[in-house]
Formats: sequence, structure tokens, C-alpha cells
Amino acid sequence: MAKPALSALPSTSASLGTKQSFRPVWYTALTVTPAQQKAICAKHLTGVYMDWAGVPFNQAIRWGITDVFKALGIKLLRITNWNLSTSAFPGNLAAVLPLHPNIILTGGPVSPEQFGAIMQPAISQGVTVATWGLGAKTLNTGSGQPLKAVVGYDFYHLGTELADAIHKAYPNGANFGYIHWVNNALAILNREQGMLDELKKFPNIHIITNGKPSPTNPASGYTDPNGSLAFTLAFLKAHPTVNLLFAPWEDNAAIGEAAAVKAAGMQGKVHIATMDLSTEGASQLVHNGTISIDMGEDMYDGGRSMALSAALSEIGAKIHPYVVVPVWPSTSANVLDSWNFMHGPDMPCGSSCKK
Repeated sequence: MAKPALSALPSTSASLGTKQSFRPVWYTALTVTPAQQKAICAKHLTGVYMDWAGVPFNQAIRWGITDVFKALGIKLLRITNWNLSTSAFPGNLAAVLPLHPNIILTGGPVSPEQFGAIMQPAISQGVTVATWGLGAKTLNTGSGQPLKAVVGYDFYHLGTELADAIHKAYPNGANFGYIHWVNNALAILNREQGMLDELKKFPNIHIITNGKPSPTNPASGYTDPNGSLAFTLAFLKAHPTVNLLFAPWEDNAAIGEAAAVKAAGMQGKVHIATMDLSTEGASQLVHNGTISIDMGEDMYDGGRSMALSAALSEIGAKIHPYVVVPVWPSTSANVLDSWNFMHGPDMPCGSSCKK
């Protein structure tokens, strides 16, 4: 997928909570020479991945990590999953620290204030840490620092790309229902703010929401990320002119919203714009379903970049503190290519991408 010029990406690592403000480099800047591969393998390293969900988006990250670890002789000790519950994160960490891993890779929807405190026991134990989309206010980032690297995409930029895709799909205008998961994760707040800011360029896209259209408005969404159905039903009843809904990601938020559209008898009248292309979204794009606008992100290379950054830091090789991967709109025309680029070679799309 095409990569824009880095100068066109608006965000620095500080937008994800790092103490410093680093400009991004593309994931392709991470390279490993045969000599470096040999040096890493000779260390017989071990690693853990602390995941926050188990949907295809996250599975693509896991495959990227697994493939790099295998190539570099790093033993993957465990994959945990704290299931979008910040309260479960410390318990996951406490369970893996007795294994004495050299590397811990993690990330997800946590505030940078919480994350630094949660990870301090690992830092104190001398673990090499790299993350997806998450900095720490109490930890420096970079080579020789407690947090080696933050990997992600430019989350604000994804929001602007989604807004442009919405306008392209609705050039004559739409009543856009902005509902979302209420949270304090900077990555999520950034991408939704990017979308809302970009939509201001298109006055015929009317934003309809409960209260002020802002990702920090607690009245405009649901607090349970798996509980979008009931909120969406009530929202559609209160705002019957809405013909397009926002969902903060596909599994399970957009799927719950699509179920609400069906329950309200509004299939074909109300569609959904979302991100994190998954099996249901791919199928609905192909078959003109309720999910009609989706975004892909290069998650496989996101996992690879975290693993490579951590491994290279173990031998003192050059790393980059802020690494990004590309994003793009997924459509019925490019759904198979979008899936393959996002999920990597280990996760074929199967029947979902077939017409």
C-alpha cells in the first residue's frame, strides 16, 4: 500500500504519551544484517507478548512477532490477553515476570500515566520493552532507555483518511451518527479527533451526536467496548435521520452496531464507517452490507517492527524510537489486497473476501 511522505504525517510520538517528541520513521527503516541475526540468535533470548484482544487485528500482530522471533532464535514464552480490561493488565504482567523474559511487547488502550506505573516492575527487572501505540509519561523512550520503541501508525492521520473516505462515499452529504467507546486511550482519541476535524471540510456531512462532537464527551458513547448494541438502538431511535454511523473499530463494536441496525429494521438505510478490517467487514464490503466503509492498517508489520526493535536493542544495534506503518481505505475493489497487506502471509482471508 502507498506510503505518504513522512512530512505529511501530523503527529509525533508525544501524541501517544511519550515524554519526548520523536518524528516517525517508516517500518522499512528497520533492517537486520546477517551478522546481527547471528548475534541475536547467539544470545538465546526469550520474549512475551501481552496482548489486549484476540480479534484478527491482534492476531496479525501476533503473527508478525512470531515470525520475527522464529527468524532470530527468540523463544516466545507466552502470549497473554488482558481483554481491554486495564485492571487485568497488572495481573498479566505479574504472571509473566517470574519467567524472566528478556523482552516484553505490549500496547493497547491504556493511558500513558497508567502504563508507566504498570510496567515499572518489568523495567526494574531489566526487561526490554517495546509497544504498539502507547508511550509512558514516566519513562524515557529510545535506545538505552526504559522504553525502547513505540510502534504504531499516525492515528490522527488515519482519522483524516477515514473522513475523506466518508465524503468520497457520500459526496452529496450524509447524516453521520458519531457514537464511540468512551475511554482515555490517546491513540483512540487522536484518530477520532482527526476524523472530526477533517469532516469540518465537508459541511454536507452533518455530524449528529449526543452533546458536543468530541472523543472526550462521556455522553456520546458506550463505556463497555462489547456493549455497542443497546446504545446504538437507543441512538437510532432518538436520531431517526441518521444514515451513517461511526464505529470505533470492527470487532466487536461495529458488529454490535450492525446488529442494532438490523434489530431496528434499518438495514439498507443505515450504514457503518469503521476501521480495523476483519472478517465480517471484508464480507460486508464485498456483499454491500451494513459496514460500507472500513480502514486497513499494516498490523503484521506492526508486530514485526516491535519484535525487530526489541531484538536489535538487545545487541546495541541502531533502533528508532517511533516507527509507523501505513493505513488505507478498504473497499470492495481492494478488499483482498487490503486484507493480505494488513494481516500478513499467515492469515489468509478465505471466503470473507470472495464475491
